[in-house]
Amino acid sequence: MPNGNDDDHASRASLADAWESVDVRAAGDFWCTVEDRRSGLLPHRDAPLFFTALGRLLVGGDDPANRAALLRVLGRAYRHFDLLPHATTIGDALIATVARHARPLWTPQLTIAAERALYRATRAIRRAVAQADDGPAWWHVEVIGHDRPSPDIAILTVRQWRRLPFQAGQAVPVCTPRLPGHWRWLSPANAPRADGTVELHVRAVPAGTVSHRLVHQVRPGELLWLGPPVDIGLSSTSRARTICCSSPVAPAWRRCAPWSSRSPPHRMVGT
Repeated sequence: MPNGNDDDHASRASLADAWESVDVRAAGDFWCTVEDRRSGLLPHRDAPLFFTALGRLLVGGDDPANRAALLRVLGRAYRHFDLLPHATTIGDALIATVARHARPLWTPQLTIAAERALYRATRAIRRAVAQADDGPAWWHVEVIGHDRPSPDIAILTVRQWRRLPFQAGQAVPVCTPRLPGHWRWLSPANAPRADGTVELHVRAVPAGTVSHRLVHQVRPGELLWLGPPVDIGLSSTSRARTICCSSPVAPAWRRCAPWSSRSPPHRMVGT
């Protein structure tokens, strides 16, 4: 006989299927729903990023590190736009939007499952907001270079539209429009150059949905989104250090712009 855990797992799976059936264009409907219930909460231009991130948190499926990247972005968004007092309005609008766009998969049982998942998600967001600092939730960058030193590794050169306050020893959440709502940690390989360019070294890992797209599909001219930087403890002295992210490309560190010519490189195996 199925137990409660089996039922909960089945509900989560069904909720995830319903979410996957929703087109990203539903973000416009979500924004309109929020706007009807509480005007001026969320800028229209930010609705797609916010909608896909919140929906991803609702359905779950990320491992702890990737969930932390997602919450880093959402925590900053809720703080930046002062959304926490309106979390119920936003959550109800999310469920209503998904229910409309997931027909005929949506059922009364899924409504119950979604409300439970929303309660858990809102608690996590409240904790993330408490840890968030001030500033934007995301930065748009353009891919201007895509090199492949080996079949499973790519070096992406991106140019910021708005300067990212990145420092040595930090990582940033990264998302591609090819997979909205999926945020992964990467550590840029260099400080932003005078022209605003930054390198991201990415290795495609088995079952890595985001890394696979970054390595094998993303091309120059496409956009990526970067989330708020976070200290990952790689710079513990006063001397800045080189960060070669996401791939053990030998000798990748020679291609990285050094934070200090005398400091050895540190590498962060990617996502």
